[in-house]
Amino acid sequence: MADDMTYGALAVASRRRVLEVLRRAGTPLDAVALGQATGLHPNTVRFHLKVLIEAGYVVQASAPRGGPGRPQAVYAEVAPAAEAGGYALLAEMLAGQLDDRDGSALAQRAGRRWLHRTAPAAAAVPASTGPERAAADPVAAPPGAGATATLDEAAVRATALFAELGFDPVRTPHDGAARIELHACPFLDVARRHPDVVCGVHLGLLRGTVDGLAPQAFDAELYPFVRPGVCAAEIRRRESR
Repeated sequence: MADDMTYGALAVASRRRVLEVLRRAGTPLDAVALGQATGLHPNTVRFHLKVLIEAGYVVQASAPRGGPGRPQAVYAEVAPAAEAGGYALLAEMLAGQLDDRDGSALAQRAGRRWLHRTAPAAAAVPASTGPERAAADPVAAPPGAGATATLDEAAVRATALFAELGFDPVRTPHDGAARIELHACPFLDVARRHPDVVCGVHLGLLRGTVDGLAPQAFDAELYPFVRPGVCAAEIRRRESR
């Protein structure tokens, strides 16, 4: 994001207060709740939110009301906190370098390689069955899983992986596929500038996870920024050829 836009968005103390409340909340809030938490009028809050959205710090979504009426607008913080500084700079430098070297393919291989390196540690988790095992061990495939693995099992494992990595994944209905929306990318700012690299790593993680459950049984894709600050992973049963 441009430096002048960043400065303008954070130059006002009351606007920074709105952003801080969203960061600490850990869940989307509406303008009324933000006004109560900050002591600001809801209209003032909405003005600040508009600026923060344009600068890339906040996203808006719709949430159903408890009773009749139109869905209400809620807001969530999406940019990483400034304390991430050194790691964010390192990620930016590496992603920028990979962009010049067939970054997407290299990034996918990096995601798969990281997954395979961490798999032995995951295998040490006590054995269990069903969704509980998938949540504790999103990579390791039980013996014979390739022949019987279902699309739902693949989605459970992928959701567990993304949850462990802090993506705030949400399963959503989708015809013929398991769709997982990712609402909290830990590398959002870098991903905006280098989507082939950052999203390539995440695609490698996704494909490595479903292949670990059932090699060659599923096709997996990652769609960056289907909505502001939200990406979507889709898993489909591979058709026999």
